[in-house]
Amino acid sequence: MEVYFALQYTRRTRLVVWKLAHQMIRQNDLEAVLVRQHVKATGGQVVDHEILKQDGRVSRLRQYRVYLPKGYSENRQYPLIMLLHGCKQDHLSIQDISGFDAIADREGAIVVYPFVTTYSGMRNSNCWGWWLTRQRQRGRGEVSDLHRIAEDVSELYAVDETRRHICGLSSGAAMSVVSLASYSDFWTSGASIAGVPYGESSRSVKFVRQLPVVRKTVGTLVRLLKRELVAPAPPLLVIQSKADKTVGPKLGSNLRDSWLVASGCEEEPDSLFGDSMPTPSWRFEQYSAEGALQVGHFLLSNVPHGWPGGLPGDYSVPDAPNVSELIWMFFKQSSASQSESPEDDSSGEQSRAA
Repeated sequence: MEVYFALQYTRRTRLVVWKLAHQMIRQNDLEAVLVRQHVKATGGQVVDHEILKQDGRVSRLRQYRVYLPKGYSENRQYPLIMLLHGCKQDHLSIQDISGFDAIADREGAIVVYPFVTTYSGMRNSNCWGWWLTRQRQRGRGEVSDLHRIAEDVSELYAVDETRRHICGLSSGAAMSVVSLASYSDFWTSGASIAGVPYGESSRSVKFVRQLPVVRKTVGTLVRLLKRELVAPAPPLLVIQSKADKTVGPKLGSNLRDSWLVASGCEEEPDSLFGDSMPTPSWRFEQYSAEGALQVGHFLLSNVPHGWPGGLPGDYSVPDAPNVSELIWMFFKQSSASQSESPEDDSSGEQSRAA
């Protein structure tokens, strides 16, 4: 179907409408990738690294794994995807269930899997400390160590610095959001699976059954987020299940809403579609800023806490839509939003989008 947009206003209006038509994820494309089956990665190269502790910055030695795609060459530039594990996982387990190695082989991307490695204080096994002030502020703690890992990978390998993306599951998702906020001048875009808004406390998630959940208001979250941003908020994809008993769906909507306000988006989505027939059902909202895709909100039903549509393993839910493919599609769209612009059309009065 072809859609025509009447453009009788300023060139700025033409730019906004052109970008909106071209940068939103289309329903047919989304439906196709959500049912795509994972394939085994073959031919890529795995390299294990570590970064040393940085004195005086609440830093620690961190291990990380790099996956170089099949046919890797120093003569081309590759997008970088950083993928963070959740609590009770490590970098190898999230590598096993996410399927991103195969996506990297197919698309040509470098994937880095950091490991929290060591930590202090009371927290569940291998959790990232997203709720701790000393771990979520620019220049120190875990968020700084993750930035140093990304910088090291960018120096060691042929990384396109305009296409650096970060995502994660659960506490890894929360730390991905922290990274996007604290290093908003570094990351191109990000994605959160069962994550929480920047600035939330550990009481916002259900760690212990007996303790009630306490969440901050969206207004408070927006103030904390804006205080940390050093550049415009990067595009963010929020993936959440209504059936998640650990990270409740309200946290997903609060993350979406705080990011919308900080990004200057309208409250109503520019695009909304879903599928109520399959089990689990889903709906997908897209929001724009200045005509470019800025926030996506993918809401699932009947999916427990874990990686939807992943490969078999702990904290994976294989019988669900393949969100790894959705994340990659969002990353590609966000990169395109920042690089494309319409051809000058000083005489035409209408623009056409397929």
